[in-house]
Amino acid sequence: MTLFQRYTFRQTLWPFLGAMAALTSMAVLTQSLSNLDLVSERGETAFLLFYITVLTLPQMISLLFPIAVFLGVTITMSRLSSDSEMTVAAAAGMSRLQRISPILRLAIYATLVNLVVNLFIQPASFREMRKQLFDIRTDLAAGLMREGEFISLGNQVTLYAFDISDKNTLNDVFIEDSRGENPNTYAARRGQIAATERGPVMLLEDGVLTRPDAVGALSSLTFDLYEFDLTAFVDNTTSLFFKESDKFLPELLQPTPADIARSGHKQHLWAEGHYRLSAPLYNIAFALIAMTAFMSGEHQRMGYGRNLVIVGVSAILLRLVGLAVQAGAESNSNLNAVQYLLPLLGIAAAMIVILRSRRRAPKPVTRTPVRTALESR
Repeated sequence: MTLFQRYTFRQTLWPFLGAMAALTSMAVLTQSLSNLDLVSERGETAFLLFYITVLTLPQMISLLFPIAVFLGVTITMSRLSSDSEMTVAAAAGMSRLQRISPILRLAIYATLVNLVVNLFIQPASFREMRKQLFDIRTDLAAGLMREGEFISLGNQVTLYAFDISDKNTLNDVFIEDSRGENPNTYAARRGQIAATERGPVMLLEDGVLTRPDAVGALSSLTFDLYEFDLTAFVDNTTSLFFKESDKFLPELLQPTPADIARSGHKQHLWAEGHYRLSAPLYNIAFALIAMTAFMSGEHQRMGYGRNLVIVGVSAILLRLVGLAVQAGAESNSNLNAVQYLLPLLGIAAAMIVILRSRRRAPKPVTRTPVRTALESR
């Protein structure tokens, strides 16, 4: 690259990284708010909330890459055009292709990084996220570890704990079990959830079991240690499975019968696989579309506001149509080819606009002979 091309590449790189950082921060905030129920309802830690939020970012980053490229190119081209640096480069003999090559190079790098995220990072992170969410939702202890609340286990069992110590020990536990003909009531000084071969149990220490006897009178039985069975409250039908967004590319394009049965139709898997491959092309398309606002004609001293509105709307429409085609490909596999065609058409149209010359040959001036006063007489 020439000195000007290296300069243009650096000037485009930093706005792109800044836009990517700002958009990613907004995505983190949005995902954190949507996952707050893990802390409020399940009693999980803030670290786990942050960890799950980070695991959801690759898919968001994949969608934000073309937007960041568009913003970075727009900011750079606006500054270079306002300072007439592009005009100076053209006057120095650089062709339009030479002037846009640094920006095109950055767009290609972004495309490759986006492809790596789609094919490897996203499915790996989503699998880990799915495992974490499965552990949280099937963690019976997390649902019971709520102090000062009456928790219903099914329709006939109620649990209450006054407080919870640092070692996840329930203090001053009360359990009312109305199953069967005679209800049982347990009051214990401490309770601890433990896993056994039979399933999860509540280990009650130093407590009293109260139940009605054969004649209806209440009888009390003290105990040092009692195991209250929690197996009936565990959903054994729940199983961990991966969705389309969690699968790697070979699993999407060559699904097994089990994967097809789980997703409902193999077209869903194919649509996701072709989307992973075609979506990074929008980085190049968005970069070229942004450049058309500044290189579709002569230098404009009054600014490029009108052109920016046009290219911005064009980029948004192109991406929305791409998402609509992806949704349509879930039921019609013939539309998978259109997922590649749309960004390629955007690239081709933008290149035609950029490379063609808008300069028109000046019209010949017709000179009218001036008649002198003597000739008119």
